Amino acid sequence: MSVWNAVTTLSSVAGTLIVAIAALYAARQVSEVKRTRAITSLVALHQEYQSAELSRVRRRLRANELGDFTQLSADDREELDNLLQKLELLAVLTDRGLLEIEDVVALFPGIPTTFAQVRPYVDLHRRARPRYAAQTEKLAGRYG
Repeated sequence: MSVWNAVTTLSSVAGTLIVAIAALYAARQVSEVKRTRAITSLVALHQEYQSAELSRVRRRLRANELGDFTQLSADDREELDNLLQKLELLAVLTDRGLLEIEDVVALFPGIPTTFAQVRPYVDLHRRARPRYAAQTEKLAGRYG
């Protein structure tokens, strides 16, 4: 093998190695950006979930203060719908792999209990919309 062939081969190997390292670095960067975006979304959702309105409706659910779900005031229905919409968003993001289930369980440990308490209201809605809160139900079932 001539010196020139050896240099060409060595140059090709070095070039391939540099491209491989760059590709690995880029993949890591994309993964890190995805993780950062997921954490940012999770923190924002957690802050909304801890809002005065949603905290109040969860507290009222726990205390069984809402009574008959067929006799709710317009304000109570709106609060429950807002709670369920936040939970559904969280559930969809988790189901699509945009949020890690372990993170969701750690920051939202009460989802199964909340869903069980609001289940009669969900069942009423499902008469007209069979998939109402379906992702939330699925998420609640993933807790273990």
